[in-house]
Amino acid sequence: MAELSLVQAAKVSGKSKSTINRSIKSGKLSAQRHDDGSYSIDPSELFRVFPRNPKEPTSEEPKEPRGTPSVSEETLRIKVQMLQAQLEREQETVADLRKRLDRAEDRILALSHQTERPNQGGSQGQPKRGLWRLFSRISN
Repeated sequence: MAELSLVQAAKVSGKSKSTINRSIKSGKLSAQRHDDGSYSIDPSELFRVFPRNPKEPTSEEPKEPRGTPSVSEETLRIKVQMLQAQLEREQETVADLRKRLDRAEDRILALSHQTERPNQGGSQGQPKRGLWRLFSRISN
């Protein structure tokens, strides 16, 4: 890159002409002054004082119009939509499994009540509760 004028340096750095000019006059930024009063600024010197922001496009890079998503933004949007659809499917699966489990528990309880015998209770004559009752019947 060749030497930059004050206007070019302002455009490339994203700073105003007055900011660049103040930096030259204060000695913060080195520049060559020509007979006509204009300045030549070395790009490396300019970026030493005003580092480039890698997230901001330089003047040579085309800027996308506002409202038009970039390719990476569009990719992320599609990924988010896919993940939302996957989450909805998984939530439906969990709800279906809960219903099946509830029905299975109801069937087990119904079967255990039908086959209950009066003398197969606990040590005090009360029937065993929960799954222990079911397992004790299976083992008998």
